Amino acid sequence: MILTSLTPIKSVTRIMVLTFALFMIITACEDQQENSLQSEIDQNDLDNVSTEEDLQTAYDEIDLISVEAEESLDEGTLGGREHIDKTDRLTRCASITHNKEEQTITIDFGDGCEGPDGKVRSGIIFITYTGRLFVPGSVWTITLRNYYVNRRHIEGFKTITNVSGSINDNVSFNKVLEGGKVTWPDGTYATREFDKTFTWYRASNPLKDEFHVKGDAHGVNRRGVAYKISIISTIIWKRACRLRGICVPVQGLKLIERRDHSDVLVDFGDGECDALVTITKNGESRVIERECNRRD
Repeated sequence: MILTSLTPIKSVTRIMVLTFALFMIITACEDQQENSLQSEIDQNDLDNVSTEEDLQTAYDEIDLISVEAEESLDEGTLGGREHIDKTDRLTRCASITHNKEEQTITIDFGDGCEGPDGKVRSGIIFITYTGRLFVPGSVWTITLRNYYVNRRHIEGFKTITNVSGSINDNVSFNKVLEGGKVTWPDGTYATREFDKTFTWYRASNPLKDEFHVKGDAHGVNRRGVAYKISIISTIIWKRACRLRGICVPVQGLKLIERRDHSDVLVDFGDGECDALVTITKNGESRVIERECNRRD
């Protein structure tokens, strides 16, 4: 009688064990499938996108600083345009020297000073020029001397040529970077060179300015892997967004190619002033937020 009464209990126990085992198998399969999907975009991809934006921002800011320096030296010569208040300029704490005879501009941030964007800059941006930047045909060369932004050492030699059709057009530049290199405080570094066309859509109020970029770049990322960047839909920056701490474009598409890795598509959105970036790889997409780190 005792054995008979225990039999149903054993059966129930066996069913419970089998059900639990089946549940674990299904869960494991689901987890494996989810992990497989997540592995399409890994930390390396996220790091590469972040590093790419850090590099581009670093060199784009140099151009803005150079233009601000020129405007501050000769206010009122740019067609009645309303200028940015000096408190909003990235150069507000820099010493600017203009040698008209030698056609040079020296922007000296000294041992370090904080700009309106919260970044601390030090060192010198040295410019030689053939004419005013907004005059078609003018060529500017920019050399960085012991230049740092938030403890990152930024190096390189830039040539900017005004390729606008006339002084009345939206100004366009061909920008070439050679020997670009950014070194982080931990000793890691990334290299970069590019050849791009940059069009500045200038509004009567500079806060409404837009910057449109086309072209390609290449280099080696912080992990020592060679990469290539191709802009496949015009990249758009907005000055107002940058002053709000947005350190990525707000519109456009670009493709990141690395040897032995799947291509990564980077989508900056539809023009809204936010720091959201959509990354797509092998059909999987992920949205990340990339606001400026003002201290690191």
